Amino acid sequence: MWQENLRNLIELAAPAMGISTTTLSLRVAGSGDFHARLARGRDVTSRRAARIIQRLSDNWPEGLEWPPAVPRPAPSGRPD
Repeated sequence: MWQENLRNLIELAAPAMGISTTTLSLRVAGSGDFHARLARGRDVTSRRAARIIQRLSDNWPEGLEWPPAVPRPAPSGRPD
């Protein structure tokens, strides 16, 4: 579930930001191939997933609706 949610969030946000999924993966996960690894079925710990989802929430593109199926943490006020 984490993997699918993260993949969906990255796939939605990247084009709205005008960047590739690779670039967004690098920004939020510290690894440009993070999204590609998720797409290949690789796992992610819940702790790392929570950090990445928080970064996405903090930097979510204005005007883009957060997917209702994915719980969104409140923005921390600390954009990356």
